[in-house]
Amino acid sequence: MEVEIKRNEEQSEIELKITATVEDFAPYVKDAAKKLSKEKSIKGFRPGKAPVEVVEEVFGPGRLLNEAMDRAIPRFFVEAVLDNDIDAIARPKVAVDEIGRDKGLRFTATVAVLPTVTLGDLSKIEVEKRAVKVTEKELETELERLTKMRSTYLEVARPAVKGDVLIVDFKITTGGVMLEGGQGKDQQVHLGEGHFVPDFEDKLIGIAAGDVREFKIKFPVDYKKRNLAGKEAEAWVQAKAVQKRVVPEINDAFAQQLGKFENLIDLKKQLRDNLQHERKHREEERQQGEMTEKLAEGAAFSNIHEVLIDKEIDRLLGEFEQMLVWQQKTIDDYCREKGRTIEQVREEMKPNAEKSVKVGLALRSFAKQEGVQVDENELAEKTKDYLKRFSSSKESAEKIDPEELREHLTYLMRNQKAMELLETKVTIKEAKDEKPKE
Repeated sequence: MEVEIKRNEEQSEIELKITATVEDFAPYVKDAAKKLSKEKSIKGFRPGKAPVEVVEEVFGPGRLLNEAMDRAIPRFFVEAVLDNDIDAIARPKVAVDEIGRDKGLRFTATVAVLPTVTLGDLSKIEVEKRAVKVTEKELETELERLTKMRSTYLEVARPAVKGDVLIVDFKITTGGVMLEGGQGKDQQVHLGEGHFVPDFEDKLIGIAAGDVREFKIKFPVDYKKRNLAGKEAEAWVQAKAVQKRVVPEINDAFAQQLGKFENLIDLKKQLRDNLQHERKHREEERQQGEMTEKLAEGAAFSNIHEVLIDKEIDRLLGEFEQMLVWQQKTIDDYCREKGRTIEQVREEMKPNAEKSVKVGLALRSFAKQEGVQVDENELAEKTKDYLKRFSSSKESAEKIDPEELREHLTYLMRNQKAMELLETKVTIKEAKDEKPKE
């Protein structure tokens, strides 16, 4: 097989003219004949055993060659790409130039490739390292959050005040038409916590069990559902119960209820350690993000093919759709609320996608330049750990493609190793000590 390569740096594409000899092409013709003779019985021959000449006569040369070509082109293309170390990033566009049992196969494949990346001077990259601190106020806030989680509710025979929980039935209409999701029964309303439209909660202060109130509410101008933003609606509410939140006192007894803590001091120490660990992890991620962004900013790229940008937009959109699932919404719901089309949403994601692609390309180039490799034993251990999240090997086999998992984990591990090495080559400066934010 002969391969002639023509590079188009401006388009980030490579054109490969691939010529397979008659001998190269013959095994694929034979395989095609075998497949076709299994599909349709040929008199005098067992299925799959008819000679190529007979199959060609029965099915016609066009059918035989097309079948052989469909098998041969992907194999020859992959072989050419691997042999010539070409970073193809999409399916090729293929044009057949010549084909025949007595001619072999000649075709042209045009494929998008990774751009050329030239890294800048790594020694000029400066990254700020910020101190990780947990203030007393932050610790107290975490304790208060825990007490709220452990709160109990006591039904009271008095009008509701801020901080109470109401059990209500409600209806929200506009122009006499019920809003989507504008009706509820036995709904909890935490007065003052802002889970509902602020106007709605404010107008329920002073209501008592059994009371019915009718009033107008106004949606905020920045309300998430654009068709309601800034508009008025009519609310009907019947209070069924008023509950007082009973928050436990923060003391040794409270600490002991939460786990194996001897006292409040022991609990505070654990909370501080947890917050410190979380902050340290976030700071490391921020630092690595700043480092790789500056690596990309200092690099020069040839043209980045649109395929890469589109793939990254697809990934970002997928993450966004997953986030919407937790809100029990779809991307179509989001587009309706925001008055956008899916094309506009994708266009809005494009700048972040371009930035992310450049960061990934720059880090990949650095890893390649430094010869960063993933050890097979480490990869096997990482794969083993990953598969532990499944209840059985059968479940993992149903949900995971082994090659895709290997590729994904290799990518993550190589990037992590590259970032760790990059940290040794850039300048990391301690940030000036700032007064902790209260």
